[in-house]
Amino acid sequence: MVDQKLKNILRLLCISLLTITFFTSCHQNSPQHYFSNGSAKFQLQDYKGAVNDFSKAIELKADYKEAYYSRAICYSNLAKYKKSLDDFNEVIELDPEYKEAYNNRAFYVKEKTGDYMGAIEDYNKFIELNKDNNNAFAYSNRGHAKYMLNQFDEAMEDIEKSISLDSTNSFVYKNRALIFIAIDSLDLACKDLLKANNLGYATEYDDEVNDLLTKHCNN
Repeated sequence: MVDQKLKNILRLLCISLLTITFFTSCHQNSPQHYFSNGSAKFQLQDYKGAVNDFSKAIELKADYKEAYYSRAICYSNLAKYKKSLDDFNEVIELDPEYKEAYNNRAFYVKEKTGDYMGAIEDYNKFIELNKDNNNAFAYSNRGHAKYMLNQFDEAMEDIEKSISLDSTNSFVYKNRALIFIAIDSLDLACKDLLKANNLGYATEYDDEVNDLLTKHCNN
């Protein structure tokens, strides 16, 4: 025969288990649950899996701007630029002051699809909205977009501004080197490429700097 104290303990335990089961079940069907799963898959570079989870989150919450934003970046990494652009546009429609959407719409879609004027417009908007913070990367990226339009003087102004804000960014030295190569200043280009290399460009990004060093600086 079970005494009353033990009965009370068992009753409380059952209530606790039922409560945990209920909230776990609810959480598993919530947009936040799918968003968290998608974010974890994104970190593992499982972009297709992340897209599926972000899409489920959006199905449950149609105005989930963070899910649209994250899915947009996944789509870009999958080279599905039209879908990525649609998602970034949706974020901005939901929140016109979502500054990172402008910055990454430029970087992940417009630059990759050759819309450099559109990218510059987005970087302008991001810098305007982000004026109280450090815009070193935005100036570097806008400088690169101007370089791609052969606007070398304007591009150099942005690059110099970026370096003044953050002199440890390997990417900006690579971007300045590209300008120096374009205007046939190879000595200065090679100095910047070596600087980018020493700051760990290859580890953080890709082999572009090493390839440029091999092509232009081995003599």
